[in-house]
Amino acid sequence: MATLRDLGVEPFVAVPAGRLPVTAPGDRWVVLTGDGGPVSAVAPGRTLAAGARLPVILVAAADLEQADAFDSDAFGEFLGVSALVLTEAGPAPGGPPAVAGVVSDRVLQRAMFRGAARGAQAATGGAASAALPGAPSVPLISRSCGYAENQVTCATRMEFRRRPSPLPQCPNERHLADHQFAW
Repeated sequence: MATLRDLGVEPFVAVPAGRLPVTAPGDRWVVLTGDGGPVSAVAPGRTLAAGARLPVILVAAADLEQADAFDSDAFGEFLGVSALVLTEAGPAPGGPPAVAGVVSDRVLQRAMFRGAARGAQAATGGAASAALPGAPSVPLISRSCGYAENQVTCATRMEFRRRPSPLPQCPNERHLADHQFAW
C-alpha cells in the first residue's frame, strides 16, 4: 500500500513555535515546532499574528500506510485542518520527531475522497512490506483553544486522537477564566 509520503510533499521550513508573528514565504510552508514536534503550519504567503489561534493540523508518520491513516479517528476531522504534517524519527534517539514534509489541505481532501492509493507492490502483485518494529504511529489532531475573553483568544494547543466528547478542561496557558477547551 501507499504511504502518506506518497501523497507528495510541499516545500517547507521549520521554526520554533514561540516566534510569532510569522509570515510564510510565497513558495513554502512554515511548520511551527515545539518540544514534542510539530505544533501547527502556516500556508505559503500567509501570516500568523502573535496571539492568534494556531491553524489546525494533522500530524502523522510519513511511512504510515494511507489506508490505516484514512481509517483513523484523527483523519475523520480532515475537513477542518489546514495541512497534514508528516514526521519521521528525529536525530536524537527517543527525542521529538523531525518534520518530513507537509501535505496541503487540498491534496489531503482529494486523497481522502479518492481513498487510499495502491502502492507499486500491491499493484504488481508483489509481497507486502514487512511491518516496522516499535509502537504503531497514531495520527493526531493538533488544535488550539478557541475560547475568547475580552478580545483575547486562549490559543492553548492540545493534541487529540479524535474529537473528545465531552471536551476536556483547557490547560489555559494565557490564564484566562477557567474554561473547557473550545473546539
